[in-house]
Amino acid sequence: MFQEWTPSTMVETFHWHTPLEIGYCHTGKGWFYFGEKKFRVMPGDVFVVNNMERHIAQSDGDDPSHFSFMYFDPEFIEQGEKELLLPFVYNPTQFHNHIPAHSPAAKEIGGLLLSMEREYRERRTGYKNMLRGGLLQICTLLLRHYGSDTPKSEINRVVNLYHKLNPALSFMKENFRDPIELEDVARVLMLSPSRTRHLFKEMLGEGFKEYLTQLRINEAKRLLITSDMQVMTICLHCGFQSLTPFYRAFRQIVGMTPQEYRAEASVLALTRERAMALSAESDK
Repeated sequence: MFQEWTPSTMVETFHWHTPLEIGYCHTGKGWFYFGEKKFRVMPGDVFVVNNMERHIAQSDGDDPSHFSFMYFDPEFIEQGEKELLLPFVYNPTQFHNHIPAHSPAAKEIGGLLLSMEREYRERRTGYKNMLRGGLLQICTLLLRHYGSDTPKSEINRVVNLYHKLNPALSFMKENFRDPIELEDVARVLMLSPSRTRHLFKEMLGEGFKEYLTQLRINEAKRLLITSDMQVMTICLHCGFQSLTPFYRAFRQIVGMTPQEYRAEASVLALTRERAMALSAESDK
């Protein structure tokens, strides 16, 4: 599936999704956030996103970026060689999601994405085969770009760990509002709590509690922007038992209080509305 998108000029709520994702910047500038990582966006840049790492793109206010994103199911790659999945099962803290426009890989991948997007849009005879072939080419280019000298045994080990952890992440995304504990997730995986703890660290670069807190704060940010719910109500709705740990976690992750975040988001939204109104007026 393809989607064209112009990110907001404000940093919106981070998100995750089930499909894997490859993004290509057509025009404009901005930034792309992956957890604590921040990459400058320029035309021709390529970004690789797996289904475990929280992320969001932001446009430059003076020159908004415009992207094409391709989404696909991990199982499609696994029908071929498992090694093609390797660039998407990275440890987030150790992976460089950004492939700059000047690199050979970005130029080749960008050209393939544009061709595939045209095939997807026109849907001529045999377009599905063209898309399948293009995706395999892109995944091969990604493997070459990030390094293809990983032993087969290590590839199988990492891919198996990736599949083992996915049910836990799905469970947590569905139940983070509840008082879930490491033992609950361990039961989902049919592993010991100790092994589950190590699996989180190995695959995500952060622990179970850190990941759970990120899910809850992410939802709190969304509600602060999209609703007029009181902070206490949001705190309880997102799975926190009281305001003190909520405020502590929010300030640590976001860098400000919930009230400050809501006020800043309101100002940015108002500024964007005024800019759009002025732009529409000037076009008349």
